[in-house]
Amino acid sequence: MLDLQKRFNPKHYKRLWNVGPPGALLTGLIVYTTLKIDTFLGLPLINFSDFWQKILMGLTGLEGVIILLWILFSLPPKERGIKLSKRGIYSFIRHPVYTVIIFHLPVFYALFFRSFGVLLVIPAIYIFWSKIIVREEEYLVGIFGEDYVDYMREVPKFVPWK
Repeated sequence: MLDLQKRFNPKHYKRLWNVGPPGALLTGLIVYTTLKIDTFLGLPLINFSDFWQKILMGLTGLEGVIILLWILFSLPPKERGIKLSKRGIYSFIRHPVYTVIIFHLPVFYALFFRSFGVLLVIPAIYIFWSKIIVREEEYLVGIFGEDYVDYMREVPKFVPWK
């Protein structure tokens, strides 16, 4: 563990934060723009009862919250960037927070606003995140070396199947 702390570069870690927040902001902007386009073009809305809308939104939100809580139990915040966790949710996906941003938030907003358009941009959001996550993965390989390369081979990025 001491060796990892020597290789840990706080300056690089601050630059790493340029991946998550801007990516989340751009994802939100994509969803917002899609909703505006839906409204402008008068596209048809997802048609189901308020009961099912609330049930599906509740399930989507609950799953997102479960993932976020599972992250805390799998790798406490004080160990991030210092310890490579391959247990808990990290044994299924490498980037669970981004999974929530990519899949859960757009689905939640699609259900809330009853927008087919938001559902249709999820593949574009996935491709966008797949491209920007490269920087974070390079950083993690720099910290954890071959262990992280092996982990990348074994565990998918965002969804628990390859």
